[in-house]
Amino acid sequence: MSSKSRSPYWFIFIVGILIILVSCQESGAGTTVSSTANSNNQPVTTALTQVTSAPPTTAAESAALEEETATAVSPITPPDTPANTPTPADTPPPLPTPFVTPSQVSSPTGEVGALIGLTLNSTVGVLLDELPAGERDRIAAEILQRPSTYWDNLAREQVRLTYNRLHFRPFFYDHQKWQLPLPPKALWQIELSPDGPYRATVDGHDLVLIDYTYSSALLTDTTSTKEAEPALSKVGGTWDEPFILPLDPTQLRQRTGNACVNESGFPPNSFDAKNYFIYYDYTCEPDSVGPEGCHRSQYATLSCQDALNGRIGTIETAMRFERQPWIRADADAVRVGEVVAEGAPDVMVVADDLSNNHIVYRYFSPNSCAAQEQCISGAGWRRLLMFNATAHNLGTEALAIGKVNRENPLNNMFVYNSCHDHYHFANYGEFQFGFFDQPAKQAFCVESTSRFSNNEASPLTHDFTCSSQGIQAGWVDEYVAGLDCQWIDITDTVTGDEPVTLPLTFRFNQDGFLCEGQPVLDENGQPVWEPTGLRNQQGLPLSRPQCDFVDDWYATNEGTREVTVPPVGSYVTEPCANGEIGPRRNCGFTEQPLPPLPTPAPTATPDKDSEIADSEPEPVYRCQPGEKVELTCSLADEQAPPQVLRICETSAVLGVGTACTYTAAIANVTISDPNTAVAFTCPAPRDENEPGGDYAFYTAPAFPEDKSSAVVCTAVDQ
Repeated sequence: MSSKSRSPYWFIFIVGILIILVSCQESGAGTTVSSTANSNNQPVTTALTQVTSAPPTTAAESAALEEETATAVSPITPPDTPANTPTPADTPPPLPTPFVTPSQVSSPTGEVGALIGLTLNSTVGVLLDELPAGERDRIAAEILQRPSTYWDNLAREQVRLTYNRLHFRPFFYDHQKWQLPLPPKALWQIELSPDGPYRATVDGHDLVLIDYTYSSALLTDTTSTKEAEPALSKVGGTWDEPFILPLDPTQLRQRTGNACVNESGFPPNSFDAKNYFIYYDYTCEPDSVGPEGCHRSQYATLSCQDALNGRIGTIETAMRFERQPWIRADADAVRVGEVVAEGAPDVMVVADDLSNNHIVYRYFSPNSCAAQEQCISGAGWRRLLMFNATAHNLGTEALAIGKVNRENPLNNMFVYNSCHDHYHFANYGEFQFGFFDQPAKQAFCVESTSRFSNNEASPLTHDFTCSSQGIQAGWVDEYVAGLDCQWIDITDTVTGDEPVTLPLTFRFNQDGFLCEGQPVLDENGQPVWEPTGLRNQQGLPLSRPQCDFVDDWYATNEGTREVTVPPVGSYVTEPCANGEIGPRRNCGFTEQPLPPLPTPAPTATPDKDSEIADSEPEPVYRCQPGEKVELTCSLADEQAPPQVLRICETSAVLGVGTACTYTAAIANVTISDPNTAVAFTCPAPRDENEPGGDYAFYTAPAFPEDKSSAVVCTAVDQ
């Protein structure tokens, strides 16, 4: 048979094979979920939902996909971590679902970007150890009935504890690896175990626990992905970032002190119970001290892991990062953050962050850093309104200031601060509460602290620190409430007997010292400076770099939110909003009036002319300053549930109790049995205006859902 006579059959055969291949390809084009095992041998689903049929790809997308088909392996492995206690339940996490509705923000670059899925399997819960033993079964039963929203929020609190290691990652890997920041919170997903919460004992700790899976996604450019983690340079590449997390992520300041606080790069005395998550570092050791160590404000006596294991219980887990194929529909679903300036930086004040505020009382000596930097209106006890202040770079270029390693007499923009041991930028912005004049904002470092955008124009990485300052594209410079001087002193501005509602305003870059546009350079590529007519705190003239500002650069540089301030009290006397329980929590307390101190009769002394003149009255004390006070305390209602008695200092100048936190309390005792012993040292004098010798009572039910009861105390005869 000739070749011509055989060709039709070969043609039919080939066409049939092609039809079969196409059919097979189409049958496998449905939803694809890759599953791998994490360090706990649990399946980890990718954070991105694949569409049932991919849209057509451009030539650039096809080239990118072809380049990234291999799986990369990082040359650096994670550091060793201790054995895990406990592990999450061996149940597969639910399939991922879309994070948000498709974004209305289009691609700022029009180019192929990079998609990275994040997953973390963990266990979170509520510590019962600090409650009276006879009450735990009842309270545990109530906690087991809490809605899924409560457990969702608690899981998010635990996930937040990954912030420090992920955002300051270069310091954990000797700058061989770079940031892998958390995605914007709007993209976080928490999938709770369908088995629900359960009670368990972990290392001797009594807890109510629930297992969950966290998932999210990063959208960025392809270059910074490779810089951040070489293992993610190709599609399919994975990296597990190790973590040891407390099973109960709340009240870490109260429970572990500063054992888990990494203050490296932060001003001293800036961490507190509210912002602890920023500093959390499970690798901290007690001998890690100094400006580059964990502990700057005070020494720790335990390692973080010892403190967590001894007081809460821990879980060892890992955040898995997995490079995903580039699919435009997936990118559109997770894109966050508009771009308002092409080829330049443009900063917007995040007004909503001003709503993250709280009130504290704090004592300052005349030589304190806050007094030296004019962060307060006077020494002594002050009432402070603390709040977040955030500036978001919505341009496609970094707002780069550059290296700051000395004071420059040609511009005097930076001044060395001996209290904080770094250089401050002096004209960042200002705060105002109400219509009262306030000091300008005390300058800090201008850094990139969080990545609020999630798009192709916002890199994952940056090299900005206090030594080389700036805000990366899509990142924010976020000053969190609790940082030293991140407050307004409201002691003398909020007075009276009624709550006051006033606007809180943050104004950024009002004097144009930061170039939100293109800097003007000389023939050598150096900035051109211009005089401003302003002077710094030392009286030296200030100059600023010339800048070709983007249009309307100032339009988004001011934000305002209304804030209501009660006449007295702190956030400790505000209702509990996050489900906190136990005697160490800093919410839900009420001041319990004590008998007023008697008014002393003024003493009389003869003057030099033998006339009688009144002198200052002698102070009257509730207790003798510096001496031991012993009380026996009982519940006024014998049938009432356990109550917490917190004893705080008072301010003679302000005439109020200081509504103290757990760590600042003179005493903190749970009253459940009659005649419970309470002992403490009577407050010593603070200064000539604060003689000590007085205290205030604050009470709260140990379990916030229980009813309140007064506490009755009597002095023990000495």
